[in-house]
Parts: sequence; structure tokens; C-alpha cells
Amino acid sequence: MPLTRAITGSPDCSADCSAPGAETHKETARAVDMTSRFKTRRCMLLVSLQSPAFWAKARPICYDNITRRALRLDGCNTSMIIRGQIDDALFTPHAPVKIRQGCPAIRVAEGNRKTPRPVRLRSAPATAIRRSQLVRSAILKPMLSLGLASVIACLSIAQGAAQPAIFWFNDPVGPDDTVLVTGAELGDVTQVTVGRIPDRESGGVDTSMLTVPVLQVSPQSLKFTVPREFERGIYQFTLTASRKTLSGRLNLPNVYWVQGSLGDAVTPDGSIQLFGRNIVRRAEHASLDLTPVSGAATIAATFEGGDSWRGRFSLPANISPGTYRLRLSNGAGGEHERVDAGTIEVKRSPAVTAQEFDVRAYGANGDGAANSTRGIVNAIAAAERAGGGTVYFPRGRYIVIEGLVIPPNVNLRGEATDLVNLVWPDFASPPEALIRGTSRFSIEDMTLYASNHRHVIAGGFLDGDRPAPDASDIRIRRVRIRASAFRGPFDLEATFRRMSDINRQFPYSGPDTIRLSGDRLELSDCDVAGTGRSLYLFKASNAVVARNILVNGRFGWYSITGSSRVVFEDNQVTAGDLQGNGGGINTLSNAVSASENVYVGHNSFKGIYGLDREAMTTDGPGGYYYGHAKTGGAQQVLLRDPPVQYPVSSDWTGAALLVVDGTGAGEAARVAKFERDPTSSQIGLRLDRTLQVALDATSTITVVQARQNYLVVGNQFEDCGVAAQSYGTGLNHVIADNTSHRTGGFFAIGLFYNHFQPSWQVQLLNNRIVEGNIYRAGASRSVLSEESAIGVHAYRTDIKPGSPPLVRAIILRGNRLEQDAHIEIKGSLPNAHGVRDVVIEDNFIGASRVGLTIDDGVTSAIERRNVIERRIGR
Repeated sequence: MPLTRAITGSPDCSADCSAPGAETHKETARAVDMTSRFKTRRCMLLVSLQSPAFWAKARPICYDNITRRALRLDGCNTSMIIRGQIDDALFTPHAPVKIRQGCPAIRVAEGNRKTPRPVRLRSAPATAIRRSQLVRSAILKPMLSLGLASVIACLSIAQGAAQPAIFWFNDPVGPDDTVLVTGAELGDVTQVTVGRIPDRESGGVDTSMLTVPVLQVSPQSLKFTVPREFERGIYQFTLTASRKTLSGRLNLPNVYWVQGSLGDAVTPDGSIQLFGRNIVRRAEHASLDLTPVSGAATIAATFEGGDSWRGRFSLPANISPGTYRLRLSNGAGGEHERVDAGTIEVKRSPAVTAQEFDVRAYGANGDGAANSTRGIVNAIAAAERAGGGTVYFPRGRYIVIEGLVIPPNVNLRGEATDLVNLVWPDFASPPEALIRGTSRFSIEDMTLYASNHRHVIAGGFLDGDRPAPDASDIRIRRVRIRASAFRGPFDLEATFRRMSDINRQFPYSGPDTIRLSGDRLELSDCDVAGTGRSLYLFKASNAVVARNILVNGRFGWYSITGSSRVVFEDNQVTAGDLQGNGGGINTLSNAVSASENVYVGHNSFKGIYGLDREAMTTDGPGGYYYGHAKTGGAQQVLLRDPPVQYPVSSDWTGAALLVVDGTGAGEAARVAKFERDPTSSQIGLRLDRTLQVALDATSTITVVQARQNYLVVGNQFEDCGVAAQSYGTGLNHVIADNTSHRTGGFFAIGLFYNHFQPSWQVQLLNNRIVEGNIYRAGASRSVLSEESAIGVHAYRTDIKPGSPPLVRAIILRGNRLEQDAHIEIKGSLPNAHGVRDVVIEDNFIGASRVGLTIDDGVTSAIERRNVIERRIGR
């Protein structure tokens, strides 16, 4: 009769995993955190000591020796589905345990509803806890009665000297939603309690704190659910550990940035916009207070409107100039739930020169035949000599044969967009820009026509891509542009010559219809169609691009590059050429270190067929450093390896530092200064804040151009490639409330893009895929026809076991995939998980061929409350 042994609490299982068949578990030497919790710490792994042939059928199963129930914790190479009703009692918090065999960590699948199908064996190595599916532990009892199993202890209580810390948690959340908390030493947490903070009108009565089950605990993360009996509101949670108690408040305003009517400032009677998460939850009670730093009385702004991602408030006309502290309430909770939102300067609008210079008074004709260039240039020069003013164009068609230069404080204004045309000929050698200026100018109420051209309007540049110092206050309003280098009867040879000439000057993009750089930029109510890119924003800040029609030309796309605090809303984006592309937000320049704080809201993207076809993507290859680092002092990190040979930029200031492995993994900061010791050549990075966890010899960091805080919400996508995605480095993005028709879908992708580029803390919420059948539109353009998808991907080029994950802390909730679309989570490699910590919850997946798929390269994924309809073809 075979011997049965039970060994529990072993500190190291390396000597115990020598049973026949155990070699199948030794693919990965790195310890992987087991994320379950049990009623007793005597969690054991069952392995056969009898027949090697038994391993073709039996697999490791974790077994609770009090409740006598099986919990599926297999997946070291192949797995058996053990379906059972598992009591919540099994999730009673206990000290964390670690599995030291290299098995993939656990995937929780709770309460998914599917079309009924028979239980079957699966070979997918991703493991699962299934809490609400029916089959008892009948498989386990015969194994025990036959004496075929031996219990080998491979679990140990996790210990650590550092203090627990919280780095991030997801919101917004509601009742019965899962909360993912990332941090350090969270494996030491033994209890989680949650309470709802009372709203003002409730009289301030405290809501009792409830203890909730702790899910998937590891040193770097844990999960729990908000009690379903709670009402919507602001919740407080407490994590109790042996050495420290941590707490946080869910659904508080998390302000990414503030933008006034003057950018970093606001005028009396002007407006302030706040962007981020949970900005407005209860509109009837949302409020913004402004308190003068001088100590005078607080002033309340007037709420104008908003949602979870943005709020708009107007100021009273009699507010005094000065610096004010901002305090925001999203309307939920009480006065203690009002948060600091930074400061803003209130100042008067700059004086505007009222002088007007009529171009006809200076010799311009406007009859559509005579050359009006000299009269327009003379009117502009007169306005400049006067210190500024408006150059006015009455109704007419004005022929211009050279580029126009607008000095600071000069505005070009027509009688009306449809009444005033500026017309350029088909240049053999066009000027660099048809209209250009460096700072403080505007163009309003006119139509521009051109044939062969380079850039049409250029503002904020000296030459090429070199920004003008202190460029600011450029406004393009109600301007129509029709500029085509291919207008007219071109034969094939002439078309090819012109295309070659354009591509030689502007490879991969064509010339820009509008290109702007600087602070306080506005492009509004314009209708723009040109030969190449419709819009290029470079190092723009406090920019508003609103209510425009943007038509990309041949090889053209729109580009928001190295910019910060940009509002891109209510625009229509399309391609005027079948080779026209989409566009997005990027760091595609060696002169920038970041692109951050961008709102892309309520736009329409339609009919994009050329090149990558991506309607809204993020982009930017390369990086600065990938290697080990240690803490050198307050707000300082010392690099222990050489930087990359060819860094993406010489300017490190503003770059993102992400701790990707070892002590402190999951924390991020920004580089404030690059430092090199002249004697030792030691490189240090001064950070914008002190890291919560000191880095040591185990810590690995990546330093990359920052792409952070993008809000992509409420957009319509039709007949494009990928609708919206975070590609490469991404931090704190939200892709929410978007609708897709015949596009590739929505994605969060981390990859080695000439450098280690992680995707962290990205939320894909309440997106809708109406029609999912697509043609060469998915994440891989090599696939001819496939389904649309909402996906989380890690693309690896390194295959070293134990490599850190590229993607972590991703939330997929409330998405509706109506037909021919699916959800896919792909971490690539089982021995080096590319994706860690994913919540897949409350999604609806209609009829599709795939449904929901999670590959072996994913660890610590939880599935709950998903509705998955029938599989097509099955």
C-alpha cells in the first residue's frame, strides 16, 4: 500500500519537491506569490508518489484539511478543472503564503455566467479559484481513499522587514466592485474593513465598518470587494497588518490637472476646469472653493457641469486678483471629503489693442484677380508699428503669392469664414509656411486655399521643429482650410513626382495643415483639410482643440507630441485620402521627456484606412535606463548600471521612473534632475518626491519618456484600425464610455519598444463594441479578418525566466461587447509573466468565437460577474 505523508509549514520546499513528476514544476526558479487565503494555514499540495502514468491525469490540488474541500491551485504545466462550491469562509484573512515551486499564480473566476456546457479538462496553465460553480470535491475523495496522493508542503509564511505601503488603488467603484490595491509588503495584511462615508444630508451618522474577504494577496498587491449592501458614495477602507495599519478613501476626487481660462491662471468671470477621476459624482452638491493665500474669506465658484472625468466651474466677476488655494468636493461624502486641488492665479485679462487696419486701405483689392500681397503685408506692418491691432479683411477673394508673417499682438480677422478667402497659387517652391508667427497672434473668420504647399499655418516655431522661446497665446478660430498639393489634372508621372518631393521633405507625415507650439493655444470651430497631417501640437501646454473638422491627407495623421494639459474635444477626425492615418498622443521627439495630462473627449473618428489605421494611440519608442538602482538619499536614486548607449533624449527632466522588480516594485515617480558625480562618475536621479519604499540591491527600474494621465472618454469610432489604445509606456490612463463600430477595439499594451516600456494602472471602463467583425483592423495588421477585442497585452522580446511584468494593475469593468468581439488577456510567457493583477468584472460578451481568454503569461487575474454568451461555431 503506498505511503501517504502530510508535511505542513515547511519553510522551504526545495528538498520536498523530488517526488516522481515533480520535475514538471521546476520551469521557473523565481518564487511566485500564491494569492489565496484559507481558513487554516495547513494548505497542502497533493502529489502522486505511486505511478508516473498517474501524472497524465492527476494534477496538484490545494486542499483545506478542515472543510475537506478542494480548491483548484494547479497550473504548473497542465491543469484539471475541479469545480466546487467554495465557502466564503475559505477566504477568511490569514497571513500570506508563498508557493516556491514556480507555478503560475492564481486566477480568480467568480460568478461568471455562461451558456451551460459540460465540465471538461483544460490544458491552460492559468490557475483559478471558482467560488460559484457547482461540482463537489468528489474527485479528491477517491484519490485519498486509494492512497494515491502524498501531501508535500511547498508553502511558507511570507515575512519581511519593510513597512507596508500603498502605491495605488482603482476607482471609481460601486457596490460589489473589486478594488485592486498595489503597494509594498501587502502580504502582511491580515484584515480589510470597508465603510461608507455618510453624505452631508444624512446628518453625519457613521456607517459601520465591515470586514470583507481578502483576495489574491501578495507582497505587491491585494484585492477586495465593496460590500454589495452599501449605497454608492465614498468608501473608506483599512488594511490591518502586524506592523502597520493603512487606509484609503475610494471615489474621492483624484485631480490630474487644473486648467483655467488663461491656462495656469483664470480671469474674473472666467472658468476653471478640473480633470481626473471622480471629479463630479453628485452634481447637485459638487463645489469648488477658492481661498486666498492672504487669508481672506473663501469664495465659492459656480458649478457649470461635469462628470467623473471633468468638472467646470465659473468665477464671480468681482473676485479680486491674487493666488487662491482650490478645494474640490465631488458632491459625495461630507466636508472632510473635500480635497486640495492645487493653486491658481486670478488676474485680469491682458489689454487688447482696439486699433483696426483694413487691408483695402493699404492696397489689397480682394477681387480674386489682382495680387493683394503687398497691401496685406503693409497692413500687418502698420499694426506692428502701432504696438498691435487687428488686420481686417472685408468680404473678398485675396490673391497672395508669398508667405505671411504675423508679429506678436497682431490679429488677422475676416468679415466671415464664408465671405473672405485668402488664395495662394500652385507654387513650384512653396514657402515654409503660408502664414506663420512666433507668439501672441490670432487668425479668425476666413478661408485659406492652397495647392502645392508646405505647412499652411505655423505658430510658435522659429524654424523647423525648433520652438520659439516663451511662445504663447495663439488662437485659430473659425478658419476653413482647403490645401491640396494634388489639386487639378495630374497625370500619373506628375503625381509621382509631387509625392516623391513631399515625402523627401516630410517623410511619413506630409506637411502640416496647422502646427502649433507654446502655452495657451486654441484651435476652435475650424474646418481643416490639407495634404498631410491635419494638426501637429509640439510642446504645447494649456491647449484647447475643440469643435473642429480635422481631415488628414495622404500619409497624414494628427499628432499631440510632448505636450501637457491639452483638451481635445468635440472634433471630427477623418482621412481625406485612402492612405490617410489616424493619430494620437506621443513622445516621438528626442527633444521631449513627457506627454501628459491630455483629455480626448466626445470626438468622432471615422473612415481611417491608411498605414496603422489607429484612431487614437499613444506612441514613442526608446528610453533612458533599464537596470538596478538603489536609494541614495531623500528624493534621490543612484543608478548601478550604465544608461542605454543612445538615450531617447538628452533631457531626463520630467521622465518617468518606474520600479519594475525587486524591492519597491510597483512604485513610480518623475525625474526632477539628472546628476553626475564628477569624481566617481556615479549617476543619480533627483526625483519629484521621496519614494515610499527605499530601493536596494534587488530593485530594478526603467526610466522612460513619461506618458501619463490620459483621459479618453465618450468618443465614437467607426471604420478604423484600433479605436483607442495605450501602447508602450502608460500610467494612470482611463479609456471609458467609448463606442466602436468596425474597429480593432480598445487595448492596454506594455512592450519592449527599443526599451522596457510598462503599462500600469490603466482602466478600460464601460466601452461598447457594437459591430465587431473587422478587416485588417486588429492589433496585428497581418490578420486578414477577425473579431474586435478589448485586450491587455504584454509583448516581450526577452524570454528570460523571471523577467518582470510589463503590464500591471489593469481594470476592465462594465464593457459591453455586443457581437463578434471578445476580451483577451495575453502575457506571452508562462515562465515570465508579462501581465500581473487584472480585474475583469461585470462585462457583457455577446456571441463570439472567443469569449474571454487569459493565457499562461498572466498572473493574479480575477474574473467576476461577467456575462458570456454562446460561442459561435461550438
